Amino acid sequence: MMDNLSATRRGGFLGDYDKPLFWTTAGITLLIVALGVISPDTLKTYASNAQGYLSSQFGWAYVLALAVYVGIGIWVGFSRYGNLKLGKKEDTPEFSTFTWVAMLFSCGIGVGFLLWGVAEPLYHYMQTPYMAEPATPEAIPVALQITSLHWGLHTWMGYCIVGLCIAFPAFRYGKPMNIGIALYGLLGERTEGSIWARLLDLIGAVATIGGIATVLGLGVISIDYGVNHIFGIETGNTGKVIIIALLALLYSLSAVSGLKRGVAYLSTINVAIVVAFCVFILLTGDTNTLLRYYVTGIGNYLGNLLPMTFWADPLQKSGWINWWTVFYWLIVISWSPFVGGFVARISRGRTLREFILFAVLTPTLCSMLWFAVIGGSAIGLEAGGEVKLFDAVQANVGSGIYVMLDSFPMSGLLSLVVFVSMIIFLVTSADSACFFVAMQMSKGAYEPAFGMKITWGLFTGMLAIVLLLSGGLKAVQTASIVAGSPFAIGIGFMIWSLLRSLKQEYAKEYEGAEVAESAAPQEPVSGGEMRTSGAFSPRD
Repeated sequence: MMDNLSATRRGGFLGDYDKPLFWTTAGITLLIVALGVISPDTLKTYASNAQGYLSSQFGWAYVLALAVYVGIGIWVGFSRYGNLKLGKKEDTPEFSTFTWVAMLFSCGIGVGFLLWGVAEPLYHYMQTPYMAEPATPEAIPVALQITSLHWGLHTWMGYCIVGLCIAFPAFRYGKPMNIGIALYGLLGERTEGSIWARLLDLIGAVATIGGIATVLGLGVISIDYGVNHIFGIETGNTGKVIIIALLALLYSLSAVSGLKRGVAYLSTINVAIVVAFCVFILLTGDTNTLLRYYVTGIGNYLGNLLPMTFWADPLQKSGWINWWTVFYWLIVISWSPFVGGFVARISRGRTLREFILFAVLTPTLCSMLWFAVIGGSAIGLEAGGEVKLFDAVQANVGSGIYVMLDSFPMSGLLSLVVFVSMIIFLVTSADSACFFVAMQMSKGAYEPAFGMKITWGLFTGMLAIVLLLSGGLKAVQTASIVAGSPFAIGIGFMIWSLLRSLKQEYAKEYEGAEVAESAAPQEPVSGGEMRTSGAFSPRD
């Protein structure tokens, strides 16, 4: 068994690292970014054309793939394999359940909650694709259930099924935690040297870096709006650079401090803030209507889950599914290496059933509550003609939540809370991404070296600055999604590998025990009877 901790202490500042993967990842990323800086329009054109081709020609495949991930994930969690642990039988969880779930939210989609909590339900209300006429009372529940589709089971399972595929062999067999180890059930001890495992590592690392650089850039746009809205300061490009530089410093320090101090503390604090914020909006808004949206939304979501899951827009008249659902599934697939890998790292000692319940089902219900409260409040204001929210989010997607809060009591304080929460979410997302990339570069070490975490933290910060100033941010976001899209095929092989490993480990842990008990030596007892040594008998 590899000693991951000692491995990180060798090799100087960067620790013991995978040189080919390190330099190949850095080289590919810099090439894409260089094109984004030199000719952002060219990169955007090629990347957009590639994304358009994937969406129009293979959109049905991505829709089907996410449906399969959800089906297999739920089956694994509630099948006979559900009692198997991510680790040895005696392993216990490293983090409390609340902290663990908080870290999942912060790593996965915490920033998205604040960015899209107002904007997406409004878009689906004003541009309803099916089941209702846009901007009508009937469109409200439809808008909320479509939003729940995009932020519910499919997104969380897309990330967490990859986490299961990585965590099970890594913790169960004491292997390094890189993406390629997910093929252990198929390749066995050949995995670490396999070209296919190495390819998975490379795709995952490149997609993560491109993804987190664009998240930082988009997040900064929202923070920049918040600075102007709250403090009345026009930042300009210089201000944006300062914001990213401060964020890079914060998440680099957080990554260096370790999981149990940095991201764990920040995630717990931020989830508590967001919960309090959501409860405040619920209680000061139209509480009865918002709760009815939530309860009705659960029924609508479950009742229409299969039709929504498999709707692939066969006539392709509107293009809506490519703009929304397929685009979301491409993001989930391209980001699943980083989010899934980080989820894997923090989940040792959890059973598979517990993993599915708390890492998939619980966040889904919480997501539905968030969008029912925040999105329902926004739609209510828009429908009542009180605030032109839809115009605001069309102009700047990050403005929606700030503009909505102007209609609530203590709007200045609430806007400040959202502003601080956005910063913490960006720090924890970037922290977990840098931690994950450092793990991959450090040959799957569970605790990468100080220098490796700092290096990738600063690297992604500089990329975000360059892309923001050059106007290549959107281009690289699209390019990273396209680059990560082939990972959908890799996930298929990872799941196949996981199922083989589960079958083998279940046989060892349960069926093997039954065989051993039946084969135990027999002892003679009085009356010439025989019994198994140590077995309970009514005569005992």
